[in-house]
Amino acid sequence: KSVTGSGKVTSVQSQDLTSDLLASPIKTVNVKVGDRVRAGQLIAQMDTSRLEASRDSLKEQIRSARQAQKETETQLAQQAAQAKQSQLQGIEEKLEEVRSREDQAEKSLSQAQDKLKRDLETGSGADAATLAADRARVEQSQAALTALQAQETALQAQLEALENAPSADLSSLGNAGSSVTESSISSLQNQLDQLQQQIDKGAIRASMDGLVTQVKAEAGKTYSGGTIARIEDASSFQILATVAEADIPDVQAGMAVKVKTGATGEAELDGNVTAVAPAAGSSSSGTGLGGLGSIGGLDLGSLSGLGDLAGASSGSPSSGFTVTIALPAGNDRLRLGMNADVSIITSSAPDALSVPFESVQKAEDGSSFIEIVEHKKTGESGDKKQEEISVRRIAVTTGLEGTYYTQIVSDQVQEGMQVVVPETKSDNSVNQLLNSMGA
Repeated sequence: KSVTGSGKVTSVQSQDLTSDLLASPIKTVNVKVGDRVRAGQLIAQMDTSRLEASRDSLKEQIRSARQAQKETETQLAQQAAQAKQSQLQGIEEKLEEVRSREDQAEKSLSQAQDKLKRDLETGSGADAATLAADRARVEQSQAALTALQAQETALQAQLEALENAPSADLSSLGNAGSSVTESSISSLQNQLDQLQQQIDKGAIRASMDGLVTQVKAEAGKTYSGGTIARIEDASSFQILATVAEADIPDVQAGMAVKVKTGATGEAELDGNVTAVAPAAGSSSSGTGLGGLGSIGGLDLGSLSGLGDLAGASSGSPSSGFTVTIALPAGNDRLRLGMNADVSIITSSAPDALSVPFESVQKAEDGSSFIEIVEHKKTGESGDKKQEEISVRRIAVTTGLEGTYYTQIVSDQVQEGMQVVVPETKSDNSVNQLLNSMGA
């Protein structure tokens, strides 16, 4: 048992090339319909001169900002060095002053010590008050000298620390200004990166190997959106077939399919259902009479020429469902866009006998029968055999019905028997059939 439909040969994989650069001129289109392309190949180039000018302007702004930043840092380093030198000079001047006062303190201490020594050695009977004053003067001179020595030590430590410190320490000389400059440069760099991304998008490249089947862009025109070119994989095919809504409940993924095309003639291609649309599609071209089933026992899908006539009712939505059918690779006669008739096998009976659909006839009591041709040899005349031809009726029980054949069951029927196919009015004229349908 099978369900029929019709559709077109399409690619399993395709790519519609577009661009984000709306309102940009198209500079070049490097392919034409029929070209084979490789992944990464340049298909078209948008005119990005305006973007490139903006990019170059930003680069110059960044260069100028970095130069200004460098000059500022140099000035700050010079100011830091000058400040350091000024501090060193101040400490050295203080050291010189302290050391001079130390010399004076040492002299005062020496003089106080000499006087105390003389007063103690003369034995002139210096009174106690004089000696106490001498001792106090010595202690005072000693304390003053010690204080000056400590001050010298502290200043010397400051001098050494300052001499070992970096001469371009900017921590206190303009860190805020440097931070603002770096922030501005970072913002400009972000703008530059975004512009470069836009420029890169101007090169329209293929993301897959395939055949160019459409080119809609034209060099010199302004791009307003939509497909620039379409690339399809011409090495693997599928069929998008339309099946009538009355038959679609019987169709499931995985079912075997027999396919016929004009290019492959009577040869049937094997395929299988890979997907069934969950909802009916719409089409202004109709689905062809192949999806209407049979009328009066005649399979309309088997009549040539009727599929095109179905277009006479175009303009109304299609009630058909799209079924995707995978085809084996390697058939060099198939081309994208070819029309195809499909027969989806919904059930089958192994090792069953089948006869042409029209050969099964009905008796007056409603039972089914077929007529077989029998040849009986009656003699020979020269080189020619003489035989008698007769027709015998055999009662049969029908089983599964396909697009062209019907299963029969009878213990009197054997494989290879010749079956009579009665002539029908539909065989004489397609127009007569259409007239009988009210067309």
